[in-house]
Amino acid sequence: MTYEQFTNADKKGIVMVSDWFNSFLGEIDAKYFPNVKYYRDDENDTKVHYAAELFNNGVITYATFVKRLAKACNDTHENIHSILFKYISSY
Repeated sequence: MTYEQFTNADKKGIVMVSDWFNSFLGEIDAKYFPNVKYYRDDENDTKVHYAAELFNNGVITYATFVKRLAKACNDTHENIHSILFKYISSY
């Protein structure tokens, strides 16, 4: 499912796989911030981790989460969505 189809779909909630938080952030850090040892050492990596915390706690929506990640990682919404979609078990 594409990013646009997913964000426009009528859904009540997103169920993530168990331990998605650490797995997803590990993949993002490896792909977009390979030279950063600790995420607080890079401003954009810090923004990614903070956005993931907000999404995990239900403070921001999926679309807002993807937008923040795309901006911090300097990539498209579709590419971020394709990485994140692997960690969604149901919607």
